[in-house]
Amino acid sequence: MATPGFADLESLPRPQLLAIAHEYMLSGMLGSPGGSPTLAAAAVPPETSTAITIEEWMGSSPVYTHRMRRLMGIDGHDVPAIMKALQLDMGFVHQFMDVAYRVDPKNPNRGEFWLRHCGALLMVEPAGKAAVFTMCHTIEDPTFDATALATNPRARIRPIHRPPRVPPDRHPHCHWTIEISDAHDPVPAFPLAEQISRLPLAHLPNAVGGEEAPELYADYAGPFRPEFKLNQLTDGALAAVTREFQVQSHLKAAANEVSIAKHLEPARGRAAMEEGWLTPAWVVGERVARALGLGPAPEAVATLLAFTPVLPPGFDRRVEVDGDRVSVTFTPVLEGLLDPDHPGLVGALARGASGGLVGTLGALGFQPVDLSLDVDAAGVRADMRLEEAPPQSVPPSVALSHLGPMANWSFDLSVA
Repeated sequence: MATPGFADLESLPRPQLLAIAHEYMLSGMLGSPGGSPTLAAAAVPPETSTAITIEEWMGSSPVYTHRMRRLMGIDGHDVPAIMKALQLDMGFVHQFMDVAYRVDPKNPNRGEFWLRHCGALLMVEPAGKAAVFTMCHTIEDPTFDATALATNPRARIRPIHRPPRVPPDRHPHCHWTIEISDAHDPVPAFPLAEQISRLPLAHLPNAVGGEEAPELYADYAGPFRPEFKLNQLTDGALAAVTREFQVQSHLKAAANEVSIAKHLEPARGRAAMEEGWLTPAWVVGERVARALGLGPAPEAVATLLAFTPVLPPGFDRRVEVDGDRVSVTFTPVLEGLLDPDHPGLVGALARGASGGLVGTLGALGFQPVDLSLDVDAAGVRADMRLEEAPPQSVPPSVALSHLGPMANWSFDLSVA
């Protein structure tokens, strides 16, 4: 049975559900709004861009980690509890970020993890050592501590080694320790995380449903499993975790807008959401369509619009297709989701932004004609007519994304 405000993931056959779970997890990295002309014109200094990246993770990860811990029954405040949360964090996309874990057998407050493969590193290395240092030092130091904060504010994640790699083919790509000690000063709560935690989006209900299954897990309350994979979950738990991946992505977008507004101005934060929505919607839409076996046909439009994670959660979506006419209705399940001041893509939808719809349709080779969006107290309604899009209509930002390893990443679901 569908969970209000989310796609009906339980209706999918298990192989498709497993594929979609991985796509939703990856969408948290692919789905960040980008390519905003307004931001490009602002000529944002590199140090400001770095600060915004740090703050969007620090503002969202403590919030969504608390949600995942509650959903999956992750109790405790030791290193295994931190590692469980990392295994269910969109920042550690399975396979794309191939992470190994070890807990000290004599001390549950000590452990280490290492990345046998870091897709993010391989994306950044061609840009040079300075770019690698920014990602692997400047950004990771505060954001790792913010993620651990949700489990234990006295936790510290520190490197044994990390990039830039010497020699350049060094493996593992990086290696880290986690230590909890009373000697550590508690990491203070991050004000942006407290702000994000108060958003309606942060309070969307989610629960594990479905039936138990032999040798599968409906929660993560038991022992830590270093080789945990999503295919170890029951259908109900897999669907619930997949919903959380979507919430994680949109909480991160909300923190991104707030940070942009702080460093630049509110109008530019909104522009980043509205103008930058099309590209991730297009690229994520292509990947989700492949995972669901959807082709470039009008009858596939309703399915993709129903299941794409780039359109915000918290709205019951009703999609109607009649020939070349399409209508989509978004009905909020919580008060406050239709507030145009809600940061992130939730607010963009409430303001009548259409990039998420246009990009999703583009993923199937269509473009909307006579698109209208109406927002009232009951929700958002979009009406349009579909036309086949000429090949040259692919936006440059989408074409550029197509060249990147993340958009072209393939999951091996036989071992997932």
